[in-house]
Amino acid sequence: MTAKGEISKALDGAFHAASILTGSAEVAENAVLDGIAALNFGHIFNDVLLVETVKSAIRRRADLASRSEQAPSYLPWELQRLFLLAPISRDCFVLRVLLGITLETCSGILHLTTQASEEVLCAALQELPRLEDSSSKRSRITQTLSSPTT
Repeated sequence: MTAKGEISKALDGAFHAASILTGSAEVAENAVLDGIAALNFGHIFNDVLLVETVKSAIRRRADLASRSEQAPSYLPWELQRLFLLAPISRDCFVLRVLLGITLETCSGILHLTTQASEEVLCAALQELPRLEDSSSKRSRITQTLSSPTT
């Protein structure tokens, strides 16, 4: 892969990660810019861009806590469901499962002990299949009520 292709792929990955963490394309763009600013001499290495973007996304999201955390409609429904998790659970899930970030790095980003990170991830993995947003519950009730009975 060419250097230009690697940079494009890294920027795309960083943007998607920030978008899933924040629920906002605008905040994700600014987080990527922060990630770029943190690079030494513009070189993308050792996932520095991704880690710095994630740190910025989480920090920026905390600064905008007054905004509602709704899943962006452009995300597939499987990823939209992550927004039903508590922010720390979503962060841990995204970092460890979707991005494959190491436990130690994840713990550092989230300011948790490694044990606490493992516990949060375990709880998120158990909670996620049980979560149901109001629209899917409403849809299921509507289908049940409208189905013919025999």
